[in-house]
Amino acid sequence: MSVSREFFEQSGAMARELEGYEVRPQQLEMVQAVEEAIEGPRNLIVEAGTGVGKSLAYLVPFIMWAVRENKKVVISTYTKALQNQLFVKDLPFLCRVLGIEFKYVLCMGSDNYVCLKKAQRNATPDLFETKKRKKQVERIIQWLVDTETGLLTDMDFVPDRGVWDKFSREADICLGKKCSYSDTCFYRQARTKQQEAHVLITNHSLLFTDMMSDARVLPEFHGLVLDEAHTLEDVATGHFGKDTSNYGLKYLVEGVSSLVSGKPQAEAGTETRVKEEIKEVKKCVKELKEASEKFFGEAEKVFGHEDGVISFEREQFFHEDISRPLVALSFSLMALSRDLAEPEDKEEAHAYAERCNRSAEALDFIFAHETDDYVYWVNIKNWKTGTNYAFHAAPIDISSQMREFLFEKVCPVVLTSATLVSSSNGCSDFSFIESRLGMDDPLELALDSPFDYASNVLMYMPQKIADPNKDFDTFKQQVIEDIVRIYDIMGGRIFALFTSYEMLNWAAQTIASQRDDISILKQGDLPRYVLLDVFKKNRNCILLGTTTFWQGVDVPGSSLECVIITKLPFSVPSDPINAARIRSIQDNGQNPFIEYQLPQAIIMFKQGFGRLIRGHSDRGVVAVLDPRVKTRFYGKEFIKALPRCRHTDNMDQIRDFFQTP
Repeated sequence: MSVSREFFEQSGAMARELEGYEVRPQQLEMVQAVEEAIEGPRNLIVEAGTGVGKSLAYLVPFIMWAVRENKKVVISTYTKALQNQLFVKDLPFLCRVLGIEFKYVLCMGSDNYVCLKKAQRNATPDLFETKKRKKQVERIIQWLVDTETGLLTDMDFVPDRGVWDKFSREADICLGKKCSYSDTCFYRQARTKQQEAHVLITNHSLLFTDMMSDARVLPEFHGLVLDEAHTLEDVATGHFGKDTSNYGLKYLVEGVSSLVSGKPQAEAGTETRVKEEIKEVKKCVKELKEASEKFFGEAEKVFGHEDGVISFEREQFFHEDISRPLVALSFSLMALSRDLAEPEDKEEAHAYAERCNRSAEALDFIFAHETDDYVYWVNIKNWKTGTNYAFHAAPIDISSQMREFLFEKVCPVVLTSATLVSSSNGCSDFSFIESRLGMDDPLELALDSPFDYASNVLMYMPQKIADPNKDFDTFKQQVIEDIVRIYDIMGGRIFALFTSYEMLNWAAQTIASQRDDISILKQGDLPRYVLLDVFKKNRNCILLGTTTFWQGVDVPGSSLECVIITKLPFSVPSDPINAARIRSIQDNGQNPFIEYQLPQAIIMFKQGFGRLIRGHSDRGVVAVLDPRVKTRFYGKEFIKALPRCRHTDNMDQIRDFFQTP
C-alpha cells in the first residue's frame, strides 16, 4: 500500500485525528490516480463528485512528492472560497497530522501588495481631491503601521482603485534590490517565502498571467493541480488575447503626466537635453489625448452608452491615429529615461515607454491582425466617472496555446472538478473538455459522489409550463408562479438560478410587486459574500442569482434546502466568443449544438444542481422549471448527467418530502 493511501485508511492518521472518520473508496481511488500521474509522469483529469474529498486526495500525494524530491507544486483555483479553504483549513490540518514538515504559501498578484516607496510619496491625504478619498488615504496610513503582510486583502475596507493605484506595487516600475525599501518590502518578503515553499496556492488568472509572462510571476514549479477546472477555457481565453480601453489609456496618460510634471532630475551635463525631452513627452501626451478622445468618441457614436458586449467591424476604426502617438510617446520616454539621474525615475520612464509599446501592439493586433482564428468585440461598461469602451481580441480555439504554454512545459498536471464529464454524440466522457483544452491522452477518472442523493434529493419538474423558445412571455410568468408556490411551501432557504440578468431583474421586480411578504436577495445589490452571509442568517430568504451563483457557492446544512433552476443554462448564441466558436465548428462540418453548446450547458447544469447537497446530512429539492428537460430529445442528457434521485411533477410532494424524516 502507498504511503498516501495509508494516510486515508481506517488505521491511518486521518482516522486517528477525526472522530467518526469513515474511509471513502472514491477518495482512495483518486489518491491512487494522482500518485500514478506523479510517478509517470502523466497528466490526469478527474471528475470528483461532491463529498469525495478531492482537495485532500491531491494535496497529500503532491506534498509527499514535493518534500521527497524537493519540488514545488502549484494548486490553482477559480474561486476565492476554495482558495481560502485550502489555505486556511486543509493545509494547516495536513501540517498538523501528515507527519512530515512542509511549507506552503498563498501567491497573490503583485498589485495586491503595497509599495512602501509609493506609499512614502503619496501618503498625504491633501493630494487627493475628495473627502472620501482623503479619508481612505488616512485609513491606509493607519493600516501601514500595523500590517504584517502589506496585502490589500488584509484591509478591513476596499479603497477606490484610484486611491490604491497610488500605493500598490507596479511590477514594471519596481527597482527590486536597488530600492531603498528593499529590506522591508512586503512583496520581496512574500517572494522569499514562495521560493522556500513546497506548495503554492494561487488562482487561474495569476497562473495564466505567469504563463504569458515567461514565468516571471511565480517561482519555477514542477507539478500543477487545476481545481475547478471546468472554468479554464473562459479564463485562458482572456489571457491569450489582447485588449485596449479608453480608461487604460487614461491611466497611462495620467501616469506619464505625473512623471514629467514632477520635474525629474537630470544626469549631470544633460539638463538642457532633458528639458527638451520633457517638452517632447508633453507634446506627445497632448497628441495622444486628442487621438484617444477622437478614437473613443467614434466608439461612443457607434455603440452608444448602454452596458453590453458587442461584436464590431474593425474597418470602422482607424487605429493608426492612436497607434502613432503611442509609438512616438514611447520613443520620447525611452530617450528621457536614459538622461535621468534618479534610478526610480529612469525605471518609471522606461516602464511607461514599454506600456506605450504594448498598447500600440494591442491596437495593431485588434484592428489589423489578419486571421480568422480570433474573435473581436467591445465591452461597454458605465462607471460613475463615465463609459469605458474595452476592445478585445481572443482566440476562438485555445487548445494549441494550452499545449504550447502549459502541457508541453509542465508534467504532471492534474485537472479536477465536480463537473468535467459531459455528453457528446450520446457518449458521456471527458472528450469535450479535453478537446477544448488541448489535453492529449491523459489518465482519466470519473468518481461518483458518496452522498445518498436517492434518499436526500427530490427533483421537481412540472408538467405544464411553456417552452421558452416558443412562448417566452408565458414561460416567464409561469416560472414566477412556480417560484412563489415553492416559496409558500418552503418559507425560504431557496436559491433561484437564472441564465440572464434581464430575467433575474424582471423576476425580482415581479415577485416584489406581487408579494411584499417574500424576502428577496438579488445578485448585484450587495457583494456576493455579503448576500451569502445574509442568506445564511435569514431562513425566510430567497436568493436570486445568475452565472457566478451557479458555481463556487457553498451553503451547507439547512440554510439552503431548495435550488430552483429556472432555465437550462445554454450560453447566449449572440455572445461574440460563443458565436465565433459556433461558426468555427460549423465551418468544420460539425454540429455546434451537439459538439459545443449541449456539453457546455450540461456542465453548468451539473454545477447548479451541485449547490444543494454539500454534506452527508444535507437534503432538499431541486426544481427544474424548463420543460425542455422532458420534452426535447436532449433533455435526457441533462438528467443522465446528475446523480440518481427521486423525480416528481407534483408540487405537493415537495411538502411531503420535508415532512418525511
